[in-house]
Amino acid sequence: MPDGKPAGMRCIQLTGDNRCAIFGQPERPAICRSLRAEPMMCGADRAHALAWLTQLEQATASR
Repeated sequence: MPDGKPAGMRCIQLTGDNRCAIFGQPERPAICRSLRAEPMMCGADRAHALAWLTQLEQATASR
């Protein structure tokens, strides 16, 4: 996504099973390479992880 990914929009690189299609590739964005998921971020389920990511996206959105 050359112009960045808006908050709440699914990344075009996610596969059907929610894995990154370009993981480990040089074209993977720096922000994705630098993200270090931790248990607190992932929580017990997908809903918790998505809520956490939504908060991060909203907190870092350009205004």
